[in-house]
Amino acid sequence: MPQASVKADVLRSAWTLSEQIEENRGKLHLKERDANALYEDAEVHKLNFEKLIAMLRKENKEKRIELSRSINWSEEVIRSVFRNRKQELLSMHNCTTSKAISVMDQKVCEASKRLNVMQHKRQQCIKRLADLEKEQDRMLKISSIDITEDKEQEIRQIENEIDKADIKFSAAANITRRYEEIFDKMQEECEIYPMKLDLLEEAYRETSKEMEELKEMKEKAIRAGEEARRDLHAMEREMYQTKRVRDQQLNEIRKEVEKRKEVADKTEKRMRVAVTSETGESKTARQQQRKTERQEKMLTLENAFEIIKRNIHVSDITDVVVRVSNQGSTHQKLQKDKKEKLIKRTKLQEELNKLTQIFKDLKFNSHQQMLKGRKMVHDLFNFLDAEEKRRNTALENRSQNEKLLTDLQYGIATLLGKLKDVKLKPPAHNFSHGEPLGDLDQCVKKLRLLFFELGLKKFVPTVISKIENQKFHQYLESQVPPVYVRVRVTQDDLSETDEIYFDHDQDNEGFTTREDIKLQGQEILNSLVKPKKKKGRKRNP
Repeated sequence: MPQASVKADVLRSAWTLSEQIEENRGKLHLKERDANALYEDAEVHKLNFEKLIAMLRKENKEKRIELSRSINWSEEVIRSVFRNRKQELLSMHNCTTSKAISVMDQKVCEASKRLNVMQHKRQQCIKRLADLEKEQDRMLKISSIDITEDKEQEIRQIENEIDKADIKFSAAANITRRYEEIFDKMQEECEIYPMKLDLLEEAYRETSKEMEELKEMKEKAIRAGEEARRDLHAMEREMYQTKRVRDQQLNEIRKEVEKRKEVADKTEKRMRVAVTSETGESKTARQQQRKTERQEKMLTLENAFEIIKRNIHVSDITDVVVRVSNQGSTHQKLQKDKKEKLIKRTKLQEELNKLTQIFKDLKFNSHQQMLKGRKMVHDLFNFLDAEEKRRNTALENRSQNEKLLTDLQYGIATLLGKLKDVKLKPPAHNFSHGEPLGDLDQCVKKLRLLFFELGLKKFVPTVISKIENQKFHQYLESQVPPVYVRVRVTQDDLSETDEIYFDHDQDNEGFTTREDIKLQGQEILNSLVKPKKKKGRKRNP
């Protein structure tokens, strides 16, 4: 590493100032070139974005124009249909054509229903009138015949028998109707019974599972209570044994301390006697000896206290005090836990009773819930069918739109290929944009330029007025397949918002056709491309 740094320093010092300047100039030139490239790239992006903004504004304007046309078209249709019916015109004033059609269809359906009801009533009345006329004829025939007493008796007997037969018939009809109702009800119950049985079995399984879970919870609670009780007994036994051992050790230590205290008292008495007999000179020496003996006693007591703590496995005497004082709180805590467990047990028992009651209610009230469930399933199936129909229609519309877009792109591409010899002046572009709207705009401009160069602009209004005729459009729509695209050239100024419709394979008799325009355009191009021959000057004789 030091050798490499030394070599770098030597090389750096070997460069001259001019070489360093040249290197810095080269770097500066590279930076400027990168900056110019970035600036040009930014300008290109700016132009592309401006074109995109212009195109989007144009599309927005066209969409707004189409929206206003569609709105005005629906209003004109509604006004033309309900011209002589002011009340319906006022009711349909703010409706679209589709909504107006649906409303009128609904009204027609209601009117047809009323007509059918009235026709049915009329037929019933006609039938009743025919029956009454027959009865009248029969009664007139009977009244015209000479009736004797025997015949009157027979007639009354027959009438009585008829009345009895009517009564029997009505009774039999009522009985059959009731039996049919019972049979229908039994059939309905036979259809519903398996589902009801499945629901009851499922509810029974769920309640049995919940019952097992509650039993497990109860067993766990009992086991937890027994374990807590065993732990409490073991803890009390251990505390009693430790307390007993500690009391024995304390008694032994107390006896040993008392013995040592007696020995110490005897020595103190002897010392007092010796103090009284001794002189004042040796008093200081005795006091010093007394201090040393007291310190030795204190050390022996501390050693004995440490031995006691080691024997009873206690690091500090305060720990023993805390344990003894907390025995009552642990007992209270265990009693509190026991009460909480009992409360939980009662709650679980109440919940079990409620669930059993709910299960009993479900046995008798599940029919209505099952009907609701079947109705909900039926509604969901109907909703699913409607959504599938919407999806299928959307897919069909999408495929049709894709086909129409491909046909439109193909038609615009063929039109551009045929108009490739027509060149537009700047700032317009002659190359293809790759988008249908841009290419269609370019075709419009080229067609206008071609019309202008051919001098056919004065024929355009009459041609367009005849082409825009409604009958002509209806004829074309009935004859031309729907896959073709019609492009129509409108009479406006040379703006970008003109709409162009073109119809392939369409020849207008009496007007300039596509072939004529192509021939005239080819002649103009040939005249522009081929150099003109210079005419020779006539010499004067």
